[in-house]
Amino acid sequence: MVNPRKAYPVDPGLIPAYERTGRPNLGHALETAVLIELERRGCQADYYRTAEGFEVDFLARHPVGKWTLLQVCLDITDPLTRGREIRALKAAHQEFPDALPVLLTLDSAPPGFELPAPLRWQAAAEWLLGGEAG
Repeated sequence: MVNPRKAYPVDPGLIPAYERTGRPNLGHALETAVLIELERRGCQADYYRTAEGFEVDFLARHPVGKWTLLQVCLDITDPLTRGREIRALKAAHQEFPDALPVLLTLDSAPPGFELPAPLRWQAAAEWLLGGEAG
């Protein structure tokens, strides 16, 4: 199955030029920054839709052959958002058990709850600066 294309600007600063509602859309900006960093690291990346129809932001293949599932979320304090993001990442990891499943958020401190194993949380800023989850 081929996923429909997702469009990302070459620079998150261009998002307001295409956002007709005028809202800042920080979640899309964060996701764009993660994609740019994946490309800078030489990864092949695409989003992934599970057999159940859940979407994970990135399934990335690193140049050395390892795989990472990245779910990018601005804020996971809302229980509905948290449940959706974790459910998708868990389902994708069941289909790609060798991939490292990582939840990236804008938060600088770990969430106040445990993620189900083997999911891992990482601050997006730390990951963007080269700190690999693991």
